[in-house]
Amino acid sequence: MNTRTVIIAGLFVVGAVSVSGQPQRNPATLDDLVAEIRGLRVDLSRTAGASTHMQLLTARLTLQEQRISALAAQHADVLTRLTAATRQRSDTEEQMKRWLTIDARNLPPDLPRAELEAQREHFTRVLSQFRGAEQQLRAQEAGLSAQIAAEQGRWTDFNGRLDELERSLSVAAPR
Repeated sequence: MNTRTVIIAGLFVVGAVSVSGQPQRNPATLDDLVAEIRGLRVDLSRTAGASTHMQLLTARLTLQEQRISALAAQHADVLTRLTAATRQRSDTEEQMKRWLTIDARNLPPDLPRAELEAQREHFTRVLSQFRGAEQQLRAQEAGLSAQIAAEQGRWTDFNGRLDELERSLSVAAPR
């Protein structure tokens, strides 16, 4: 039993030494608690502000995506109409070329010269209208392309600001 008592006493001494080696923590004072509460208030305020800012930027980003989508749909519509107008102009030019190759020597006998001139004037007028429409559509297409580029730039800006905010939150999070 003597050995047993020595072992128990040794364990007790080792336990007491290890406990005494740990730093003693003093009870928190009222000033410590007030400082901690102030720190928590600052953190809470910063988090609430960042959350509001994040929501605002996300809403703006969503609006930009909608604007870009609407402009892209308009652009696609203008491109479709431009393709049709270009085809119409090209077809009319081909018809006009055929009419212009008819001269007095190979004029069909049943086609009076006045009718030939009237057809040429008609093709010239129609061709002018198609060219005008095509120019307007090209101008619209260029304008829409510029608007899309500007809106994509704004989208990139908002997205970059969201990334910055996210990085600042991840850096500020560990305390």
